[in-house]
Amino acid sequence: MQNDLIEARLRRDTTLLAFLQEQKAQYADLEEDIASPRELLGRSLAQAQALSAQVLEADSDSSTSRKRGLRRQLTELLKRLAVSLKAAGTATGDLRLQALAGQPGQLTKLPEATFAEEARRLLSLVPERSAALAKRRFLPEHYQQAQKLLQELRAAATEGRLHDTAGAAGRQGLERLIKENARLVARLTDLLAVYAPDAPDFWNAYKAAARVVKRGGQDGPDDTTKQ
Repeated sequence: MQNDLIEARLRRDTTLLAFLQEQKAQYADLEEDIASPRELLGRSLAQAQALSAQVLEADSDSSTSRKRGLRRQLTELLKRLAVSLKAAGTATGDLRLQALAGQPGQLTKLPEATFAEEARRLLSLVPERSAALAKRRFLPEHYQQAQKLLQELRAAATEGRLHDTAGAAGRQGLERLIKENARLVARLTDLLAVYAPDAPDFWNAYKAAARVVKRGGQDGPDDTTKQ
C-alpha cells in the first residue's frame, strides 16, 4: 500500500471518528449498535497512527543517500587504485598483477555486497606495493581514506538493513490495521444506512466523512461505495 493511500485512509478514519463523536445525537436510537465499532475504530486508529510514524520515519531514513555518497567516493579511489595496479603490473611485466587490478569500469555495476568485497580485495593488494603505487599516483593517504570509507559503508549498510527490517514489520502491521479499519467503516456504513431515506442530510454528511480522499482531491478506494 503506497504512502499516499495510507495517509488518506488515516485522515479519513480520523475525520469519520470525529464526526461520529460529534453527531451522537443524530443516531441516538442506534447508539447501542454503533458504540462497539466506533470504539474499536478509535483504538485501532490510535495504533495505526503510532505505526504510521514509524513507517514514514523508516521511509525517510537517510542511510540510502549516505551509502550512495560513500560508495561514490570510494569508487573514485578504487578506480585510481586499479589504474595504478595495472600500471605497476605493466611496468614490471607482472601479468598476474595486471589481472588482479580488475576492470575499474565495472565497479559502479556491482551489487552492494559484491562491491564491498571487491573493495576489500583491491585494498588488500596495497600494503606490500605501497611504494610502487605511490609512484603511480595512489598515495598512502588515498589508501587510508579508502579504508575509512569502506568501514563507514559497511556500517551504513548494517544500519540500513536494520532500519529496513523495522520499517517492513511496521508497514505490515499498519496495513493490517488499515484493513481492519476499513471493515469497521463498512460495518458502520451498513448500520447507518437506515437513515438514508428519512435523514438524508445526516446520511450525506456521514458519507462525506467516510470518503477516502488523497491529497489533491483525488478519491481513493472507498469503503462506502456499496451504499
